[in-house]
Amino acid sequence: MKHLTMGTAGHVDHGKTSLIKLLTGFDCDTHKEEKNRGITIHLGFSHIKIDEDKEVGIIDVPGHKDFINTMIAGASSIDFVMLVISADSGIMPQTQEHLKIMELLDIKSGFVALTKTDLVDEELTELAIEEVKEFVSSSFLENCNIIKVSSKTGNGLNDIRKEIANQISMVNEKDLGLVFRMYIDRIFSVTGHGTVVNGSVLSGKLVKTDEVLLLPDRKNLRIRGIERFKHSVDSIFPGDRASLNVTGLKVSEFRRGMLITSHDRDNSDRIDCHLVNYSKETLKLWSTVILLSGTYKSKAKMHLIDKNELTENETAIVQITLDKAGVFYYNDKYIIRDSSNTKTIGGGRIIDAYPLKHKKRPKKLIDKLHQLANNEVKWVILNELEKSLDLLKATTICRYLNITLEVLDSAIKEIPDMITIIKEDNESLLVLRERKEIIEEEVNKVLRRHHLQNKLSNKGLSINDIFKYISSKHTTITKSVLISILKGMTEENSVKAFDSTYLLSSHNPEDANYLINTEKSILEDINQIGVDYPEEDLKDLSIKKYSLKGQDYNSIINHLIEQKLIIPQNNVFISASIILSIIEAIKDKCPKNFKVSEVRDALGVNRKITLYYLEIFDKIAITKRMEDTRVFTGKEIDLRG
Repeated sequence: MKHLTMGTAGHVDHGKTSLIKLLTGFDCDTHKEEKNRGITIHLGFSHIKIDEDKEVGIIDVPGHKDFINTMIAGASSIDFVMLVISADSGIMPQTQEHLKIMELLDIKSGFVALTKTDLVDEELTELAIEEVKEFVSSSFLENCNIIKVSSKTGNGLNDIRKEIANQISMVNEKDLGLVFRMYIDRIFSVTGHGTVVNGSVLSGKLVKTDEVLLLPDRKNLRIRGIERFKHSVDSIFPGDRASLNVTGLKVSEFRRGMLITSHDRDNSDRIDCHLVNYSKETLKLWSTVILLSGTYKSKAKMHLIDKNELTENETAIVQITLDKAGVFYYNDKYIIRDSSNTKTIGGGRIIDAYPLKHKKRPKKLIDKLHQLANNEVKWVILNELEKSLDLLKATTICRYLNITLEVLDSAIKEIPDMITIIKEDNESLLVLRERKEIIEEEVNKVLRRHHLQNKLSNKGLSINDIFKYISSKHTTITKSVLISILKGMTEENSVKAFDSTYLLSSHNPEDANYLINTEKSILEDINQIGVDYPEEDLKDLSIKKYSLKGQDYNSIINHLIEQKLIIPQNNVFISASIILSIIEAIKDKCPKNFKVSEVRDALGVNRKITLYYLEIFDKIAITKRMEDTRVFTGKEIDLRG
């Protein structure tokens, strides 16, 4: 059985509710105020069963201009429409507005019920039909069936039933989507059961045992029971009208715009949209409007992005800044009304639910927004990757855009040269190929530079060292992105990991064996020089004495430091063998707690040199200072002499 909802639309007092009552036996005007005034104020709900395989929910929307907001809330979740037009009154203001709203909400199918035919003769009925045909031409109802009916006599009721059955057969169910969503359009309390909420399922599947959230309040709700068409069910799907018996929500806590969902989501106070202007007024660069989407409503500022003004029936890209944050998804439909909420201006689709603020309107931005407006998922995925400072999990993107993994995979296959997929722990991570290649080149650059200065070392750079270098040039990169890219480079064998470092796979310390003998000679020089030569003097001496290139000298020194054969301190190098001999001398000639003067006498050097040695010992944690004395810490000395 399909899960579909039919909506009524039309001007006030054209007979929508009466027709539904005859079709279903249920009066949708259930509120006392509606009975008193004789018009539908709230959304009315019912269902009609054509046969065992054909059953559809019905939403009866108000036709009065004062209740257009409620009409939009109802129309947001319908699959096809029964546009009701009375034969004696013809096309009226709300008839026109309702048709525009349904087109803006992307409703694709429906038919016209020409009511009150008992009040006009055959000639006037035919004139009314011609008027309707002209009215719906160039709309989604062009060439639709027009069914003559009278709620008073019952003539045409069977034809209406047949047409509903026809619509059920023709109309496709909504895509399931990944995220369960249902706006609450009615809430009440039932004695012995607690709070019950009604709504139309927009997307996703809900099973009775599922956990759900109430947004925007982020409250956890528990489902006690589910009803569809007044029958208990275990699950509901897009297109269903459903009642949920929930715990965790009181009737007094309810506000319009609340959404029951399976996944948490941040509120947004700014959205990028594709807009169609259906009003006769020309929209300027900035407008103050009211936005409606589902049961959500807020005042807003609207900024044209790709045009300076927008005339009737033209389209544009707009950024809308909302007074009240709401919960939105890509491709959600919306309606714009004027700031006094008296007439519909236009509407369309949300193309980015969390955009950056567009302070300027460069061509590059406009081109990108036009891509998003094309309603192709591949561009929306690219947009999310461009905005993210991190790699995005495939499952995260699916949840974010409310699409399935199958839809995501299909979209990525259309742009294989623009997105790279990195596999990690049974999860697919997505990154823009261009961004990945830039980071990879930066990794290669910093490692090449490191290897030139460390030809003799079989170690590379740590994650932190690589990240420090790359983030100084690319401030948007995160460490997790770098880790994932390095993992991918390792799997591709362009880099290799060793001892918590990464190095280029092409690096081979044996290629620098020609420096080994020179390294031994420089170490002997340092042993002989002691602390008399500053580093820069040692460099000049070594380059001249051994005819070295600067980077070869650096490689030797860095390798000696790495092996802990020399230790840098205050711009001077001291060999490990000298340090070990000094330690032995101190232990042999000084007390357990020794002073600077005692070390000076034991070594036979001046106070400056003595302090220099002790600072090294403190630095490598061999000694610990205690006021005017020091003591050996007992730490194992990790020096190779």
